[in-house]
Amino acid sequence: MRSNDEIINLLSDLKEKQHISLSELARRVGMAKSALSRYFNKTREFPLNNIDAFAKALNTTPEYILGFEDKKSKSGIDNKNQIIDISNQLNLRRQRAVLKFAVKQLDEQRQENKSVITFPSKHNTTTIEVDGVLSAGVGEYLDDNSEPFSVTVPAPVPDNYDYAFKINGSSMEPYYHDGQVVFIKKVGQYRDGQTVAAIYDGCAYLKRLAVDDDGYATLVSLNPDYPNVRIDDKEGMKLLGVAFS
Repeated sequence: MRSNDEIINLLSDLKEKQHISLSELARRVGMAKSALSRYFNKTREFPLNNIDAFAKALNTTPEYILGFEDKKSKSGIDNKNQIIDISNQLNLRRQRAVLKFAVKQLDEQRQENKSVITFPSKHNTTTIEVDGVLSAGVGEYLDDNSEPFSVTVPAPVPDNYDYAFKINGSSMEPYYHDGQVVFIKKVGQYRDGQTVAAIYDGCAYLKRLAVDDDGYATLVSLNPDYPNVRIDDKEGMKLLGVAFS
């Protein structure tokens, strides 16, 4: 696994080769420029929990940034062997850091795989009433006149969700697709990196929540073709819940 300095040097090199400014990179990863500067100045350690966002912004993979994958190698077997070999060379503290990161990635993958219901073409379907539409794009306007409507989804459906929404748009691909239904659960607290249903400035979104070190929030699009939504007024944002199965 690369050291913090090696990770930052690699990110700087990728950024310069792709002619991406610090401001543009901050926009792509949903982070304040001031916070990003501290990482690139090496006054703070690189946030491993945000590595997916940096990999997508710089057109590479998290494994390559961490040093687990040769840029030219795409073999899953090779990657696993490299991870095991490198992990065995780390001290206990760094092994725990790698384990914590891996567990978080696995948990996110499981949630992403479970939280969206895809529409089948034939059997085992049921009709449910959804609460409205969430934008996986640039925003879906909501008002007090929005009415629930019925859609057909695979059966069975979860029985403990608080909201069901139809997705409109492709900003959350490859995990969430246009026309699918996502189930939302209310929670008491929200964490950085969760996929949330949010209302901001009169529009409803399905986005990944990112909170930087300065306390600023951003609704992040997983598809780099779509912009992130910067939250300038935290009091004006309402979080409905998190995507779940």
